[in-house]
Amino acid sequence: MLHDITDVRLRLRSGAWPIDDDLRPRIEAHWAACLAANPHLWNGRVLGTIAPGEPGGIAIDGGVLTGEAVEGDFAGFLAWRDWGFPEIGIRNLFGSALVMSSDGALILGKMGATTANAGRIYPPGGSLEPSDVDGDGNVDVIASIERELREETGLLAAEAVMEGMLAAFDGPRVSIGRVFRFPLPADELVAVIMAELDRQEDRELEQVIAFRTAAELDRPEVTAYSRAFGRRLLAD
Repeated sequence: MLHDITDVRLRLRSGAWPIDDDLRPRIEAHWAACLAANPHLWNGRVLGTIAPGEPGGIAIDGGVLTGEAVEGDFAGFLAWRDWGFPEIGIRNLFGSALVMSSDGALILGKMGATTANAGRIYPPGGSLEPSDVDGDGNVDVIASIERELREETGLLAAEAVMEGMLAAFDGPRVSIGRVFRFPLPADELVAVIMAELDRQEDRELEQVIAFRTAAELDRPEVTAYSRAFGRRLLAD
């Protein structure tokens, strides 16, 4: 489900992800197995947002998305994901940089082999972290999106025209997409990003791909929320 939004107002609240203590040994064993398979993984701190319908849960009113987040760790998130996202009252809310070219293509990234989502195709973005929280407890989702855009592609938000925001609800995932229209046609924009990727020592993206029609999004590597974003933007 896709919503047009004008702002995001999240706050960090005290507490942690609601994971039972008896699950911790299973999570630790799962993390050890993941790390053995991919030593590049890192168990950092991540934020999860309270699910809709819960006190402090995600809501949209007048175009403004609000909610409260709690802090957890990546090992717990990865186990939750790999176990099929059992309902725990949390949503994986994160930002997506929706990179549009001057000639109307949507640029998505294919994740590299050393990442936790190797081979998947979706916009530049990443989990919310404690560093995204200011001194008053506000979670700056837009700053997170702009940071991920810069780190993953080398593109700067200031070089683009902002063309609105969308919220994609995809089961346990809620992605906040901010639309950036860059003044280069798709082929040139892809070339600029690929040149940047080739300079990065620890690149997250294997490559970037220009999608020009909604039909091109119908491939299994493209995440459902990415298809939702693309169908709206490419239809326009």
